[in-house]
Amino acid sequence: MNILGISFGKKNANTDILVKEALYGCREAAPDAEIRFVNTCSMNIGRCRGCGACSTALEKGKDNDCIFKDDFQELENQVRWADAIVLGAPVYVLQPVGQFKDFVDRFSCRHDYSAITWVLDKRRKGEMPGNADDYPMERLKKRTVSYISVGGASTENWTSMGTATLHLFGFPPMMKVMGNYNANSMGTIANPYLDDQLMDDMHEMGRRTVQGYADDSVEFFQSTAKPAGVCPVCHQRIITILPGTTRVECPICGIEGELSIENGAVHVEFSKEQQERARGTFKGLREHTVEIQGFGAICAPKIMKNKEKLDKLMKERIRNFDTAIQNK
Repeated sequence: MNILGISFGKKNANTDILVKEALYGCREAAPDAEIRFVNTCSMNIGRCRGCGACSTALEKGKDNDCIFKDDFQELENQVRWADAIVLGAPVYVLQPVGQFKDFVDRFSCRHDYSAITWVLDKRRKGEMPGNADDYPMERLKKRTVSYISVGGASTENWTSMGTATLHLFGFPPMMKVMGNYNANSMGTIANPYLDDQLMDDMHEMGRRTVQGYADDSVEFFQSTAKPAGVCPVCHQRIITILPGTTRVECPICGIEGELSIENGAVHVEFSKEQQERARGTFKGLREHTVEIQGFGAICAPKIMKNKEKLDKLMKERIRNFDTAIQNK
């Protein structure tokens, strides 16, 4: 078994400590596994530029490698190698550091289980060029993952989008999430090693990350030191209220639930049908694939119908912007 720890934090600082403690738990659960640890702080991982080259290549029968070469490929290769992953990132302003998001934006579109299998099915039917058997299928292999967000604030809502955002990494390739832990209050804890409960939680979450790979009965890790989640899929406590109704959404999973208040306490019920269409499921990802693939039929006629108008506006308002606005 291949186990990978990824830290987007400072070298040997809090995020490193917590991810490595989880890896000690992984070692306990898998004595013979190969374990690697990567700190990304010195890596050069640029943002996605929205060029579309990866999608275009896939539709032309090629692999969908990113055409921009930096340290993204190195980290992506480590993820492709792994069976179980523990990923940690510091939170400075509500969400994890930008390097994490830069990596995910380039990673997700190339590992989206539904989009890739949709193209490969069309190749097999002869509806798209290329041989489906040539695609590197290890991108779509089974994996488990656990998330750790690390923040200084004792006021937990200053780190409220920490683990929620980390979930963006795992749902396109349908990784099975075994735990997520918001390790806030580092400003008062001082060092993770001074909090026995925290270190025990990291160790146990690492164990379950490995155990859940081979055993579907292993339960999601829920620390006794943290409130339980509301969403039964991603275990986050963030919900979006749909105005004028008692319906709510999990903004991470994209599923709808029914809100009720009983004895002054808020409850949210998510049906089995909704849970089965969460973003990290094949059904949920396929909904998005179908939506995206339908854009061309909608946008192309609009653009052609308004070509003269758009050409004029692009010339007047965009290409001549410097002369019209900035240089006046």
